Amino acid sequence: MSFDSIGDDHFRLAVESAPAAMIVSSADGLIQFVNAETERMFGYRSDELVGKSIDILVPARMRAAHSSLRQSFLAHPSKRPMGAGRDLKATRRDGSEFPVEIGLTPIESESGAVVLATVLDITARREAENALSQRAAELERANERLAQFAYVASHDLQEPLRKIAAFADILEQAISSANENDMSYANSVMRSSALRARELVDDLLTYSRAINDAQNVQDLDLRDELELAVDDLSEAIAESGARLRIDAPHVAFRADRSQFARLTHNIVSNALKYRKPDRAPEIVIQATQNEREIVVAFADNGIGFESKYAQLVFEPFKRLHPKGKYPGTGIGLAICKSIADRHGWRLSVTSQPGQGSTFFVTIPAGRTNNGKSE
Repeated sequence: MSFDSIGDDHFRLAVESAPAAMIVSSADGLIQFVNAETERMFGYRSDELVGKSIDILVPARMRAAHSSLRQSFLAHPSKRPMGAGRDLKATRRDGSEFPVEIGLTPIESESGAVVLATVLDITARREAENALSQRAAELERANERLAQFAYVASHDLQEPLRKIAAFADILEQAISSANENDMSYANSVMRSSALRARELVDDLLTYSRAINDAQNVQDLDLRDELELAVDDLSEAIAESGARLRIDAPHVAFRADRSQFARLTHNIVSNALKYRKPDRAPEIVIQATQNEREIVVAFADNGIGFESKYAQLVFEPFKRLHPKGKYPGTGIGLAICKSIADRHGWRLSVTSQPGQGSTFFVTIPAGRTNNGKSE
């Protein structure tokens, strides 16, 4: 059946009720007809499209290629999808682009060949695919972290447990011989080892929650959240004599509030812990923003470390300094890395021995924790 022979009422009834945009264009690319869904999808009225080039709906950077592709199709017309295997984009009246699937159907009319293009907006599908892909990548990272975590945790837990077992034997012998000095010493070692094991288990649970707990992602104000998180550390900051300054705008971002606070706590606590013995800690939290991202920098004047360890410090239980000199299990920054990964943020550090360290949290602008654009 030719295009010209389709009854006007029948054509409009079928086409106007279609859930897809339907556009009829001539061989030279001029639009002859659009349905109601085309108006809704692209933001134009029908009288703004009819008589115009079909290229008005194509992103500007693709229009030159689109003209030659249209001619190629007309040279060998057949009913088929357009751009099979390629990500196709269309442009709305406001200039915004969105992903589409397009089916092309050649129709013979009395005035010549015309093309019926059926256009589907697949934005929701692409977002779902991206979310699934992001989730799969997150699960893969989580599995890698958990595998590493299980190995390292079992190794680190063995140390205090071995001490407890060994000194239990010493304590038994000391009791048998009524040697009070050995009893006191064995008891002291066993107690410190038990406390060490408990500290490790507590940190393991915290790390596990950072990886696995459900997130409550919401709109937050960056400066407000930084001030709240730092306020929780006011006692530790006062005890160390630290000077802390926040230079951050009131900019919106999306995050799980408690996890962002945990990340801030751990980085600031790290700066307080690894301070120079003869100098009060100085910590500056500074945030900058551009169209693509927000960067929060945590700079300190502490002891620093060699740049070759910039990745190692984010691994669980990795310590660059002696346990006796600096307390802790070495899992704080690993928790920060897990939190950043789950939100789709980037966590990095620059440092030099004796020159302090600067940790950077890079938050892509307009993105949620599952990677979808807002």
